[in-house]
Amino acid sequence: MKTTKAILAGMIYTPTEEIQNGVILIEGHRVAKVGPKEHVKIPAGATVIDNQDRLIVPGFIDMHIHGAAGHDLMEASTEAVSAVSAYLARHGTTAYLATTVTASLDRTLHAAHGLGEIIRASHGASDKIPGAQPVGIHFEGPFLNAKKRGAHPVSQLRKPSVEIVERMLDAAQGTARIFTLAPELEGALTVLEYVRSRGLRIGIGHSNATHEEAERAIAAGATHAVHMYNAMRPFLHRDSGIIGAVLTDNRVTAELICDGVHVEIPAIQLLVKAKGIERIILVSDSSSGAGMPDGNYRLGNFTVHVAGGVCRTVEGNLAGSTITLDAALRNLAIFTGLGYRECLPCATLNPARILGLEKQKGVIAPGADADLAILDPNHYVTQTYVRGRPVL
Repeated sequence: MKTTKAILAGMIYTPTEEIQNGVILIEGHRVAKVGPKEHVKIPAGATVIDNQDRLIVPGFIDMHIHGAAGHDLMEASTEAVSAVSAYLARHGTTAYLATTVTASLDRTLHAAHGLGEIIRASHGASDKIPGAQPVGIHFEGPFLNAKKRGAHPVSQLRKPSVEIVERMLDAAQGTARIFTLAPELEGALTVLEYVRSRGLRIGIGHSNATHEEAERAIAAGATHAVHMYNAMRPFLHRDSGIIGAVLTDNRVTAELICDGVHVEIPAIQLLVKAKGIERIILVSDSSSGAGMPDGNYRLGNFTVHVAGGVCRTVEGNLAGSTITLDAALRNLAIFTGLGYRECLPCATLNPARILGLEKQKGVIAPGADADLAILDPNHYVTQTYVRGRPVL
């Protein structure tokens, strides 16, 4: 028998609509109704939860995360996924893509198989993994440009191969959703077309692509740029490169790590003006050191060091971040001067659309999963619901 909850809110951002003094009715794991208090009848026997001094928004969706809370997602264990999911939920993230880092093929296949099993087992069962729900895998590598490898180990980078990617996707057992590659590499467009035929989205990143090479990939079906500006050919006025293509082509969206370290504020402002809020996807790209004290942590098969909240390889390259999406949203609103509500789709509806989940995730609407983040007046998370279950 489905239980009914009625959550009262001082304000609700759905995020496309603003509802003052609102009510969200939850039946089971889905939203049954949302609207102003005077228009929503609360059924007799419903559990009423009073958050009239709070703002309620859709739970955040992180399309690019490698780990957190001392665990790397390539461990591919229930313990690691559960720890990451619990940590994310404390910061309002309710769904995410477990993201790989370039490693040996055997290690990648092992991770893909393990993560695929966990994701399949947790589908539709929020109690399997308490906390944020892993909804798929994002393969970042191994078809990346060595000149823009960032933290990815150069020894494990590979030439694009349909045979290799077929093995990776088969290991993931239908749970892979995004595949990131450098489009200028020989054979990359052939792999891109194959991956698209398997139903995945294509990200372009860790790339030294020229403007023309990037445009060819976008025309072939690449949909978004991975951690915009980072690990990309620099923008020059006579060599605009991949950055110029992303800034000017409305067919592609852009991930952004909005921690004030990966991208300077003027570059963030330029991105927003060029792409518009509707084409920006906030991501954490966090690693196992997120939420942990300064020290050494794992990213795939190698060690990274966190100092002052900044994560780097032993060579000094940035190695993901330690930020969470609730903080990234607050930063984006401050850095751009836009309102919180205007920035909110970057962590909710926009990633949901990329993943084809906009009727299920990233929105507060009848029929959608009851994934909710409850915020105080300063936009800090005080409570999270994943598929109707309180997890914080």
